[in-house]
Amino acid sequence: MAPSPRATPARAVTFARHGRGTSSASFARARRRWEDARATSGRWARATSEAATVSTSTRVRESARAGDAALAVARRFAEVVRLGSTIALVALDKRRYDELGRAVGALGPAYAKFGQALASRGDIVGRDVARALMDLCDDMEPFDDEAAVRVVEEELGVESPVAAAVRDAGPPVAAASLAQVYKATLDGETVAIKVQRPGIEAVVDMDAALLRLGASAVERTGKVKAKALDAVNEFCSRLYEEMDFRREAANLTQFNALYGENGSASKSFPKPGIRVPRLIDTYGVGRRVVVMEWIDGEKLTRGRDKSVSADDLHYVKLGIACTLSQLIETGVMHADPHGGNILKLPNGGLAYLDFGLVSTVPRQVRDGLVAAIALLIFSRNYAAVGRLFGELMLIPPEVLEDESEMRELERALEDAAEATLKFPENGGVPDVRFDQLLGALLALVPRFKFILPPYFLNNARALGTLEGMAKSADPDFNILAVVYPYAMTRALANPDESPVIRKVIRQLATDPTTDRLSLRVLFKMLRDVSRLTGASALRVAVDALARREGRRLLLDVLAREFRNILDSIRRLRVRPHR
Repeated sequence: MAPSPRATPARAVTFARHGRGTSSASFARARRRWEDARATSGRWARATSEAATVSTSTRVRESARAGDAALAVARRFAEVVRLGSTIALVALDKRRYDELGRAVGALGPAYAKFGQALASRGDIVGRDVARALMDLCDDMEPFDDEAAVRVVEEELGVESPVAAAVRDAGPPVAAASLAQVYKATLDGETVAIKVQRPGIEAVVDMDAALLRLGASAVERTGKVKAKALDAVNEFCSRLYEEMDFRREAANLTQFNALYGENGSASKSFPKPGIRVPRLIDTYGVGRRVVVMEWIDGEKLTRGRDKSVSADDLHYVKLGIACTLSQLIETGVMHADPHGGNILKLPNGGLAYLDFGLVSTVPRQVRDGLVAAIALLIFSRNYAAVGRLFGELMLIPPEVLEDESEMRELERALEDAAEATLKFPENGGVPDVRFDQLLGALLALVPRFKFILPPYFLNNARALGTLEGMAKSADPDFNILAVVYPYAMTRALANPDESPVIRKVIRQLATDPTTDRLSLRVLFKMLRDVSRLTGASALRVAVDALARREGRRLLLDVLAREFRNILDSIRRLRVRPHR
C-alpha cells in the first residue's frame, strides 16, 4: 500500500532514528518494572514518583552499562538544541507561524504535549500562536501506513483482522504526537483504530532523561525552591501512561460506565448530554493499538484561528460541567480535553475522545476543593482556607504547627486573591482568569512546602484548557460563575455526607457578627446559587433538602434561631422594670 500522501520520509526518520537499538531491551525491562510499581502500589503519589524514576534514571543507568545510553542522550540533546533553535526562529517571525506546530512536533511527544497545553490558551500566548499550535492536537504529519500495519501485526498478530482493516482504510483521518487514527470497517461496523507512532518509546526515554538532568541541575543551583524533579517525574509518568493503550482501554471502559449513555453519572446532564465511544476488544487490545466505536461529529474548534464559535459556547459549558462532575463528584477525570479530543454532535451533545490521560482524584481532595471554593468566594475566609489545606494534608506539619507560618500563609492567600479575583462592588462572583489564579497559587507551593497530589497539574490544565476555549467564544466568560454555584450546590446538599463539607458549610452559614448559625446567611447562599444557576431559590432549597445532610443543616440552623428567640425572651423577662 502506498504511503499516505501527507507522510514525509524526514518525519519517519525523526522518530525512527532513536528506534530499537541495543538499549531497548533494558528500557523495556525498566518500563515493565514501572508498570508493576504502578499496578501494585497502594499509594498513587508514591507509585507515580517511583514510576518516573524507574522509567528514566534506571533506564539510563542500565543502558550506560552497555555503553550506549550516554551517547544516545548526547545525540538527542544535540537534536533538541538544533530543532529548538528552529522553533525560536519560527516563533520570532509571524509570517512563519504556520510552521510552528510542525516545528514543535518534530521535537517529539514530550515537547508536543507542552505545545498542546498552550494551544487552547490564546489569551496567554496570543491567538496566532495558539492557532498554529492547535496542529499538534490532531493535524501533525502522519507516518507511513505500512508502518502502521506492521505495528498492528506486532501487537495483535499477522492474521489479525485489525491489520487488514488498517491496510484497507486509506490515509489516517487524524495524526497527533503519539499516534494516528484510521476510520475503518470491522465486521460491518465503522470503527476508529488508533496506532502508535513507531519508535517514539526511545525518543521519550531520551527526552525523559534530559528533562530529569535539567531539573536536577535547576535544583542544585538552590535558586529555585520548587521541586523541579518531582514535576518532571509526574510529567514523564503521565506520558508513559498515555503511551500504553491497554491503560487507555481500561480508562475508556471506566469512563463509559460513568458518562456513557447509561452511565451512573450521565443523568447529571440534560439530554443529549455526553457521548463516549464504546471499546471494541473483540480482536484484543495491544500496548500500541486500540479499537473503539467511531463517532461522527465536528471539531469544536474551527477556522483559521482554531477558535470556538459564539454559537457553540454551550458545548464548552457542557464540557466544563462534565469536567466539574469528574473533578468533584466521581473523581475520574479526563485530563486532556483539548480541541482535538472533544466533538460537537449533530444532536447537540458532546463527545469525548482519547482516554490516554485519565486521573483519579481521591474523595478527600474532592471535598476539599468544594470547601475551598466556597470559603474563598462566599466568605473570603482566607484563614479557614489555610487551615483546610492543613486538614487535607496538603501542607506539612512543620508549617501547620507554626502559628507565624500559618499567619503568613493567610496573608499570602489574601494577596493572591486580591491580585487575581475582581469582586464586584455589589457582591457576587469575582471575575478571574484561571491561569493567573493558578499561577498565583503555584507561587505559594515552594514557600509553604505544599504537597501537591500527582494529578494536580493535569487536572488544572484540563480546566484551564476549557476556559481558554470558552474565552475564544466569549472574551467575557467567567469560569468562576460556573464553578462557584456548582460547588455551593454540592456543599449545601453534601450528598456523600463529607465531614469536611459539613464543617465548612456551617462556617459559611454562621453570622460573623454573632458567631452563630443564621437563617439570613443561609438564605443569602441560596440566593447566590439561584442567581447564578437560573434556578429558583425554592428549587435550590428543595434539591438540598432531598439529601439528609441538607435537612440536617436546615434543622441545625432552625434550632439555633429558636434558641436565639428563647434567649431574647429570657433577656426581656430579667430586664428591670422602670
